[in-house]
Amino acid sequence: MRVLVVTHEASRSGAPRVAQMVVQGLLREGHAVAVISRRPGPLLSEYADLAPTRVEPWHRLRRRAVQTRWAPTRRLGRLLDAGCAWVDLLRSRADLVYVNSGGASVYVRAARWWPCRRTILHVHESGAVLTELLAAAGVRRVPDGVELVACSPSVRADLARLARRTEHDVQLLLSVPDEERVLALAGGDRAAPRPGCVVVGCCGSIEHRKGVDLWLQAAHEVLDSRSPASSTDIRFVWVGDGPRPVDPDPRIEFVGAADNPYPVMAGFDVFTLPSRDDPFPLVVLEAMLLEVPVVAFGVGGVPDQVGDTGRVVPPGDVTALAHAVTGLVLDEGERLDLGARARRRVREDFSSAEFERALQKVVAR
Repeated sequence: MRVLVVTHEASRSGAPRVAQMVVQGLLREGHAVAVISRRPGPLLSEYADLAPTRVEPWHRLRRRAVQTRWAPTRRLGRLLDAGCAWVDLLRSRADLVYVNSGGASVYVRAARWWPCRRTILHVHESGAVLTELLAAAGVRRVPDGVELVACSPSVRADLARLARRTEHDVQLLLSVPDEERVLALAGGDRAAPRPGCVVVGCCGSIEHRKGVDLWLQAAHEVLDSRSPASSTDIRFVWVGDGPRPVDPDPRIEFVGAADNPYPVMAGFDVFTLPSRDDPFPLVVLEAMLLEVPVVAFGVGGVPDQVGDTGRVVPPGDVTALAHAVTGLVLDEGERLDLGARARRRVREDFSSAEFERALQKVVAR
């Protein structure tokens, strides 16, 4: 088949990485694949190494127009979005349009003009976020002819409700890390451990949804509860882009975005996920693959990811998060045991091979 894979952006975050794995899997099945990214980003070159890739035009202009408060400009932005999608569908002559993420759902809107062309919408967002994305794209209701795929059980439930379908009508394609790639990138410039120092890390955009403020509160609780006589130093490190919060404590560091975050992540002793909303964060599985025990809020599908190989606490409970982190900071043996079990869990339950088998079922349906 001729397949057009549409990604909402080309950042190094979870959904664009999954789009990359979708392209790889389709190519291995012998399909002719082309890629469209709605916005530029560092993954464009990696997409281009796999398949013909292009970026939608006027992405900044259209984004500003859609996000403005003035209704006529907003409508114009939506029309430009739909026009770009319609032209891309016309040019591609694809047999299958694979829309990866609700952020590219304008292609679902355009698909109504191509009833004979197969369209798949692969959703990585929670119901609340997806509702906003659909509204921004002018999609009042997902057309009945569009096939639905969810990245986690919680997303499947939300998607079925929003599309007014049963969960049986929504296929499940769990997001998984690219094991070979992650381990290869982590091994190159792996951060050297500091004797007597435990590093508690986080990796993600610095934003409200990712819970950076909650992470800072937990960090201070851990640091304030530390005994002055303790011989163990603790550092908190956040890797990711966004405006860096100002914190006077030198033991808390925001290192910014990294082209290759895996060597830094591999140097973490504990990985934390303080997100308020994260349906199935790929970064959790990547940390587990790197044998780093995870302490996380139990949002979305995180409990299904971590299982009994880490610590999952009630969403938003900063004190519980800090207590779980402190327990692992003080117990190196427990950290090592959980890390080893975490890697085994990823390899057994969230492997690239299993992802490709599930993708084949989605495409063959």
